Amino acid sequence: MNKKTALGAAVALAVVAYGGATWYLGQRAQASYQEALEEVRKVLGAETVVSQDYQKGFFTSQAKVVLQWTPPASADASEPAPQPLRVVVNSAVRHGPLAGGTLAAAVVESRFALEGLDAKAGTLLAKAQAPTLTTVHGLTGSHHMKLIVPAGELGDEEVTMRWQEMKTEFSVSGDRTQVKGNFQWPELAFSGVKKASDEEEAQDEAPSRFAMSFKGMNGDFESQIIDDLWMMAPGKGTIRFAQIDASNTPQGGTASTLLALKDLLGTTTIERNGKLLSMASSLKGKGLVGPVDFESIGFEEKFQRIDADVVKTLQVAMVESYRKDGLKAMASEEDSGKLFGLLADNAQRLAAALPAYSMKFVATLGGQQGEVSYGGEITRAPSAEEVTQAGWGPVLLKNATFHADVRLPKAWLPQLAKAAGQEEFKSEDVDGMIGMAQAAGYVRQEGDNLTSSLKMEGGQAKLNGRVMDLPNFMR
Repeated sequence: MNKKTALGAAVALAVVAYGGATWYLGQRAQASYQEALEEVRKVLGAETVVSQDYQKGFFTSQAKVVLQWTPPASADASEPAPQPLRVVVNSAVRHGPLAGGTLAAAVVESRFALEGLDAKAGTLLAKAQAPTLTTVHGLTGSHHMKLIVPAGELGDEEVTMRWQEMKTEFSVSGDRTQVKGNFQWPELAFSGVKKASDEEEAQDEAPSRFAMSFKGMNGDFESQIIDDLWMMAPGKGTIRFAQIDASNTPQGGTASTLLALKDLLGTTTIERNGKLLSMASSLKGKGLVGPVDFESIGFEEKFQRIDADVVKTLQVAMVESYRKDGLKAMASEEDSGKLFGLLADNAQRLAAALPAYSMKFVATLGGQQGEVSYGGEITRAPSAEEVTQAGWGPVLLKNATFHADVRLPKAWLPQLAKAAGQEEFKSEDVDGMIGMAQAAGYVRQEGDNLTSSLKMEGGQAKLNGRVMDLPNFMR
């Protein structure tokens, strides 16, 4: 065989091999699509998928699925029955192993459209474009997805929301045990008319307009994939904000700043130890809260020793409720009552894990730091008999500890008083207020700070070390 013949045979073999791989991966893409639809049916309910079609080709395929929800009916019988809302998903599937220049089993580009909108909803969404989702199915079973929401706006004269293009990317490992991703949302803003209260209307005060914006949002996350544990799956994430602004503008008046924070960093970590979960979150930044310009401001929140099986039970109940009644479940007092009842039924198991909760707010102003913290934990799991005899309230007071602590720099008081609307706040007024609070035992002076500490333990409450009388219903 000469060289030309050998080369031609090699090329032909490569073409056949590629064609075979394309055919095989096309089969896999269709199978994966059907598997994904089954997952949708499991989560959203079989009746949600009203139609689906898959037209398989050699190099590409076309797929279409229609999802439908019926909004809950109004309590007002005179209003017409709501029309079903349909989401139509059209997908173009490019088969691998070279799918559009990408080495992958398949690349799927999905576009979304809404059907069944009434005239009002159509007007609200006139300036919004449908999102697109690009999914790359890896040769080893992994998946990488990119969701892009084009810049747009929706709303009416009363409420408006607008945004710049938002992009979210995430990947799922081949064994479907890990997910990680990131997002970039340059700006999201909304505004709405704040209607006057009855008292304001009586004084002929015009409604004002409230506005809030989030700029420079981005973050990343990674988490384990655990069945029935999607609300508190172990993992971690961060979120950043370049700026958060909020203002209120009276009709015909000047806008007043409610909030102007910048350089915010938030973190969340969820860990699992056996059957117990813990979650820690924090947010730190700086800027204006009203007229007060803080050099730093933030909070730290912790949930500890939460029974994972109880969380799973609640999540399963939520999904089953949705499958049964769809969107009606979200507005149903009956279903909400069932969830609270389920929580009460599992309270004994929750308490047995000795859960704890804490929250701390910290801020710096004028070089001095103040903080407020509170929390509690169950120190001993009560028996079912104790709960039956006394009820959860008294039992928890005897088998748990609660605390609330405040440390406030004295130098803050004039600025805080001014923020509350008191322009004139003399030093003698400050001393008088502190003196009365000290005499009543509410605060203590520790150097340049005012402190106060409340602790409840073993059915007894102490304020700054002094025993307090509890109301009868708390004993």
